[in-house]
Amino acid sequence: MRSQPFRLPTQTLTTSLSTPLRTFSSALRSQPPPLTQSLPSFRTSLTSASSVSFGLTQQTRSFSASAPLAGKRATYNPSRRVQKRRHGFLARLRSRGGRKVLQHRRAKGRKSLSW
Repeated sequence: MRSQPFRLPTQTLTTSLSTPLRTFSSALRSQPPPLTQSLPSFRTSLTSASSVSFGLTQQTRSFSASAPLAGKRATYNPSRRVQKRRHGFLARLRSRGGRKVLQHRRAKGRKSLSW
């Protein structure tokens, strides 16, 4: 089933002299109150639900599993241990791309294959 393209209704705008035109300030005054005033009950229920789920995940997660959640380090803090973990020989063996790197370096005759 093909959908029809969206078309705006064509209406002619007629104004009569007997009806006053609305000004911008009158339109602002007549608008209903913003929706955010009616949302605090929804917001509190949402935050309470998220805190309950956060509490459940916090109890089941071990310390070592939460370590990768930190993401990228904020400052440059070089460490040979981290360098070997990310770019070392064993890290190259673990991934498919790393094995390809080792294979190409062997084929080229590199003295050191990786860290």
